[in-house]
Amino acid sequence: MKPATLQAPKLTGKHQVSASVIINASQRQVWELLEDFYDVYTWVPTVKKSHSLNDKELGIGAGRFCELDGFGSIEEYITAWYPGVGFVYRITPLGPLDKSHSSWWLTQMPDGRTELAVALSYNIRFGLFGKVMHKLVMRKKLEESLPGTLLAVKHKVESNAVMTSSAA
Repeated sequence: MKPATLQAPKLTGKHQVSASVIINASQRQVWELLEDFYDVYTWVPTVKKSHSLNDKELGIGAGRFCELDGFGSIEEYITAWYPGVGFVYRITPLGPLDKSHSSWWLTQMPDGRTELAVALSYNIRFGLFGKVMHKLVMRKKLEESLPGTLLAVKHKVESNAVMTSSAA
């Protein structure tokens, strides 16, 4: 009997953007990059700066500050942590986005590759102005940036995997 696979938690929010990518590396290799939570600027090109916000070890309650290229700055706090599999974090409001959460989830494929699935769930604030801003600018920016972020992660992991296997 096959063991049950952990599923990504369902995010709440009126709006959602999601994307996934297949990475030519093991789940362990992808996790090694994702658990570098505080230094996300080293593996996500749209994050210009990042650092820890508290002294908590990685896991629920740990927080990071991120300065985003073209978006502003945010704080992110881990709300669910599944070592080797994935995590969920809460994001402070940014522009019209409010009550945002993001999940990063790994699934090992039978052929040894790994699927990375990322979802961003959020509500809109600022009434009609926020809705218009979301429709005209923010949604499109989010839909365009998320796949690029995943491709950057894929490239970083696969480059590290090649260096690691060739160094062995």
